[in-house]
Amino acid sequence: MRLSLKRILIVLAVLLIVVVVVYRQRLFLRDPLAKVERNGVRVDDAGVFINYYNDVLIREVDGTYLVQRGSVPGTPAKLSCVRGMVCWTEADIAKVAPLGGVGYQPNVVMSDREVSFRDGEGDGVRVVLR
Repeated sequence: MRLSLKRILIVLAVLLIVVVVVYRQRLFLRDPLAKVERNGVRVDDAGVFINYYNDVLIREVDGTYLVQRGSVPGTPAKLSCVRGMVCWTEADIAKVAPLGGVGYQPNVVMSDREVSFRDGEGDGVRVVLR
């Protein structure tokens, strides 16, 4: 039985769609239009990734932050990325190291257009999604 290139591509596309649907909470895609502000000052070198539920992953030169619904903002324990285009975590709600110590109040506010929180030093971080 000869498989045509067209059939192989169709099967691969269907498999890719199934993987994306099943792991939609773990997969974070780059959002090139999103903007990051720290204490009201724009951070130009930050990369923003979002998943299906608008959870936010911020990659900066000095660290990586993950803000998920139902979890404290923190640094992900395990994160894999492919050339700044897509990242994925090991679980739907990833294990994170909290940004602050005892008494840390992240003050997380999440909506479809904006995510804001306080990092470990008390700086206000705001991500505007487009």
